[in-house]
Amino acid sequence: MTLDRPSPTDDNPRPPKKRRNNNGRVKVTRACDRCKKRKIKCNGRQPCEFCIQTKSNCTFDCAYARGRVPAILPAFESEAGDSQVSTENITTTSASPPAPGQQYAGMPTTAEAPTQQTGLQGHELSPNYLEQSASTFGPGSSRNSPEPSQTDLQGHYIGPASGVSFLLRVQKRLHKAISFSRSSSIFTFGDAPLHPPEFDPSFCMMLPREEAQRLVDRYFDFAMPTYRFLHRPTIQEWFGEFYDTFGVMRDADTAPAKIALLLMVFAQGAVYMPDGAKPGLPDLSVRYYLAAEHQLTKERGSIRLTSVQARLTQCYYLLSQSRINHCWSLFGTTAHLALAIGLNRDRRPDAASGLSHIEAESRRRTFWCAYTLDTYLSVTLGRPRTFHDEDIDSELPACVDDHEILPDRIQPSRPNGGQSVMFGSIAHIKIARIIGRILRDLYSIKPISLSRRAMLTQAISKELSNWRAELSRFLDADTLSTSLLIPIFQRQRNVLNLTYWHAIILTHRPFLLSNFANLSQEGTSAGNEHPQTEESIQQCLLAAMNIVNTIDDITENRQMFRAFWIAAYFAFSATIVLYVYVIQKRASPPEVYSKYFAAATRCQSHLSRIAQKESLPERYCLVLEELRVEALRQTKCFRPSTTGLEEMDSYSRDNGFQTTSLTIDESPSTNYTSTDLMGETGINFNAMANSAVADYSGWGQFASMVSSGLGNFDALLNDDSFRM
Repeated sequence: MTLDRPSPTDDNPRPPKKRRNNNGRVKVTRACDRCKKRKIKCNGRQPCEFCIQTKSNCTFDCAYARGRVPAILPAFESEAGDSQVSTENITTTSASPPAPGQQYAGMPTTAEAPTQQTGLQGHELSPNYLEQSASTFGPGSSRNSPEPSQTDLQGHYIGPASGVSFLLRVQKRLHKAISFSRSSSIFTFGDAPLHPPEFDPSFCMMLPREEAQRLVDRYFDFAMPTYRFLHRPTIQEWFGEFYDTFGVMRDADTAPAKIALLLMVFAQGAVYMPDGAKPGLPDLSVRYYLAAEHQLTKERGSIRLTSVQARLTQCYYLLSQSRINHCWSLFGTTAHLALAIGLNRDRRPDAASGLSHIEAESRRRTFWCAYTLDTYLSVTLGRPRTFHDEDIDSELPACVDDHEILPDRIQPSRPNGGQSVMFGSIAHIKIARIIGRILRDLYSIKPISLSRRAMLTQAISKELSNWRAELSRFLDADTLSTSLLIPIFQRQRNVLNLTYWHAIILTHRPFLLSNFANLSQEGTSAGNEHPQTEESIQQCLLAAMNIVNTIDDITENRQMFRAFWIAAYFAFSATIVLYVYVIQKRASPPEVYSKYFAAATRCQSHLSRIAQKESLPERYCLVLEELRVEALRQTKCFRPSTTGLEEMDSYSRDNGFQTTSLTIDESPSTNYTSTDLMGETGINFNAMANSAVADYSGWGQFASMVSSGLGNFDALLNDDSFRM
């Protein structure tokens, strides 16, 4: 059947061919240069919707080869052409993207625009929303500034809603909030500044002997609870010689290394001194570090054990100053020196060769402390380890205290079988070896099947359980109250507990989230079909909650020092796990996730208290704030009337922390989706499984971006808007 079509008359004119009313479909025959490059939809106006949203320069300079060049219409020209918006109005109205469904062609001018911002489907937000989102955990979330749409190197579309945009947003926030000086060395790029004072490092600073002795005592009694690689009687002997000779020492050949090691002991002791009890100038520790560095430049001849120990102490100091890249670079040299003198090989005391029991034990202690640090640097930076187990046959150190090691023998003398300080150090070495296997088996660059991952996870979990069973009497608070322990044993218990629970997280978190390209998905890529998945997720949550509780205790006892670099990292990792779980469970009843959100917020607030400008804790808080706001946003979208998170966020409010406040019209007829309340789409990585960027968004790459500032997610995109 043929339908009669009315012929055009004066009373019934034919509509324009290329432009219909505002609600009709407009055929676009030319895209702007930016949209053309990305092969995305363009409305053909100047500026186009996309360029307005991303605040980009909209140009039509590329050659047009499809016949006659079409006219380029202004962005806000009305249908009758009698009302246009000026450039000033474009700038004003584009500051906030329109609500979903709103047409740019019909956008009101500045005079007509409503003063209150609108969110999802026209529902109102609090006028102070943007100010309220700037939490004192760190600089405010940047989610109110949508990211440009991009494509990766394989052509996959990456819009502002994608998880890769989340990663890029975090990376850009880190670089915006922290000054990564382009003039800094490639070995220290991304580190906090050292703020070197103007002084001559060749001049040895002599504190009064009594005050310097306090620094030595603080080093051994508190600063290094499980990294016990220095022999205290030997250091004390050198300390006496140092002051007796006014900083010259008697042997000119060994003097530089010995002086450097003593100065680093002073520097570490000063970092961990309580506020108000630090001797000398406020920058005393930095002065000692620079003076030690100067001494090491004067070393000549063969490599000595003292040379390795001095540099290893420097590594720990740099970590306490949030200079992790500097530490990693220096550790490479230190590790190579250790291998050069064979610290990885077992050498027993031998009177004929002149190797005393003191030196033999010091060699073992130094190597295994370096091994443990190597493992942690690999975890925090997501980089390969330097030491490999197949190259090591050195025995573990003896479980004896320093005064029990004599040049010609080891003579235990603890009354009533008391616990040696080395007990905790050896336990730390043992769990570091298990963590090394976790990194090798579960975080290899070679992919493994889910079934093999489950098998390896069970085997490693058993190793960790056996390790803890051996120390249960020491680690469990219900056996012995922490308050009854001397400070060094308190520190050891906290470090070992945090290390154990973090090892549990390392083992099980791939089942919670394999990479940040699956942030909004529940469980692994295979879903919850595998029985190991739910068990691993629960183990991961339990470990994260135990870390938060431990950080709570340390903070309440006023023992959370800014120099606790590894405790801050453990807290950061645990809080990420909790926020990720909340985001994944956003559609569940609030009672499923509310306690985890409360714990995460509490732990984040603890980190914020020790965060200094450009420090690692400050970076951790920047990232955590993005996740916290995302958790609030996504759960609010699914359950606008009551998410339970605002109430759980009361800890922050009660302690003076300003939190994000979302106020919307809770209409029961509204059909909420995962769209952002600000008109932005929440994180959705479901379409990114095959993207090249997803392959580089695992835990290792994420840790490297946060800890070192060397993330390169943008390098995988067909975009030049941001480059390192």
